Amino acid sequence: MTKPTNVLLDPSLRAVAKRRADELGLSVSAYIRELIRSDDAAARASHCDITPLIGILGSGDGPSDIARDKHKMIDEAYGGDFDRRLRARSAVE
Repeated sequence: MTKPTNVLLDPSLRAVAKRRADELGLSVSAYIRELIRSDDAAARASHCDITPLIGILGSGDGPSDIARDKHKMIDEAYGGDFDRRLRARSAVE
């Protein structure tokens, strides 16, 4: 069930909202609702739970394969290019 809400906008902000709503084929009310939904979704996504990732790179009793062999793995993924690029960049610095 929807409930009416009054939002006070100065004329320039109202004009921006009206123009953008027209571009999207929405009413100003629908445009504002979409902005709120979008903002809420972004806020929820930025606070995601990373608990499942804890320990993924190793058990704590030494480096994981990724930590130990990362340059080799990246080099393989880039078809041998990565190591050459890394050495060339190190020589410049």
